Amino acid sequence: MIVRSKGLFGTGVIAVVVALTTLGCKSAPSQRTLGLGDVNTGPGSVEYVRRQLTGTWTLTKFEIFDASGQPRDVKATATLTYDQYGNMKVTGNLLEPLPGQRPEDVQQMLSYTGRIQIDTAKQEFLLLGQQGTTDPALQNQIGANMRRKYEITPEQLTLTIVDAQSKPASRATFKRAS
Repeated sequence: MIVRSKGLFGTGVIAVVVALTTLGCKSAPSQRTLGLGDVNTGPGSVEYVRRQLTGTWTLTKFEIFDASGQPRDVKATATLTYDQYGNMKVTGNLLEPLPGQRPEDVQQMLSYTGRIQIDTAKQEFLLLGQQGTTDPALQNQIGANMRRKYEITPEQLTLTIVDAQSKPASRATFKRAS
């Protein structure tokens, strides 16, 4: 029922028209797409590499490269742990002095916790937000600002630490502990 008040389009008619118009409208779910696809988890993806790295790794071999690019084995122990959130923890000790180092200079070579940034195209990662220490004698071999080239198999992880000119400075080979 439409009630007329003063004039043809008085406030009563307008109120009824507005009420009928709003009652006839039905809300619809948003049809806008977000443009997000499935997360790439296949070989070559960051998620794939993260899953491969996740776990605890034990050092089996540590090598230092000399100026001519020749590797020299150095006795050392280390453990690397990587979790599903991108956090890495590495602790290690030299068991013998480096070339030119005195036996009493041997100390803990590395204690690191932080995140890593993985570049799957280059098969390398960088340490981010490092908390910990590195033996000053090893800054040119395993410094936090150096890139780590990785090779991963189900049971072995090889990290080749390269300098700014992409020359190998050191190489650490780990086996999966868990």
